[in-house]
Amino acid sequence: MDVVFRKASVYSTIAYYYFRRRFKQASRPFVHWNYSKKAGERFEHLMGEIPSDKIFMHAGLSPLKRFTPGKDTYSYLKGLMFKHFKVVASQGFTPSVRKTKVFDPEKERPAYGAFAKLFFRDASFRNLDPCYSVLAAGKAGFQEQAFSFSAEGPFRQMVEEDFYCINVGLDVFTCSLLHYIEYEQRVPYLEFFTDNYSIRREEQTEQIAYPIHTNKKGYSVKGYVWWNRQRLMRDLKKSGLLSGEKIEGVRFWFFSMKKLYDFVSQKVKNDPYYLIKW
Repeated sequence: MDVVFRKASVYSTIAYYYFRRRFKQASRPFVHWNYSKKAGERFEHLMGEIPSDKIFMHAGLSPLKRFTPGKDTYSYLKGLMFKHFKVVASQGFTPSVRKTKVFDPEKERPAYGAFAKLFFRDASFRNLDPCYSVLAAGKAGFQEQAFSFSAEGPFRQMVEEDFYCINVGLDVFTCSLLHYIEYEQRVPYLEFFTDNYSIRREEQTEQIAYPIHTNKKGYSVKGYVWWNRQRLMRDLKKSGLLSGEKIEGVRFWFFSMKKLYDFVSQKVKNDPYYLIKW
């Protein structure tokens, strides 16, 4: 009976986020973000209060028009980031490589988010992880050959060096570090295996054995498994791990990746389905 209730809870979460995403996509053309000087000043003030000089950025650019005095939202955000932080990192995920099995780090653009696609051209570093690469600008010290979710990879290093993660202009809470926790603890709704991939650079190709994972069919809709982000955000707020506020309709949160790792890791140890159950 426990298995039945657990699966019903998981399916409820997936269904909720699936239809929520569809609704957001349908209503997005009717949302208009106009510049507010007051909102922009508040945003810049909070960016200066983040207690770290190393960040991992998740950003939705359209809502940031509320803070941007000019038309180029990305350039405005980039200027702020490089003003306040020595290292800026972001995800450079490329799920299409699962099909091609060939990864060219200099040509393969990130699949998710306008911010990551634009940051790709400004990043000075990208590790050779075919599907889950990390982009960085500044002296991050990440190992190029290390896979993102390995013990020597960038996510482990961001935890140890206590990068701060920023969420701005997003509908829901997110942090790619959660993937690392899932991988590290081998959560039961994912299947883990090793496959052969090719890394192509400067007309040279290197064959690698790549540790990859996939979503189990019983826990996915159209191949995706959704985290219960709303509950996770409530739990993080109750624990005092989130700082920031909603600035004239735009969500802005920042938090320690080390504290997030400690908190969520313990939750997942207690309940392996924590991230995806209702």
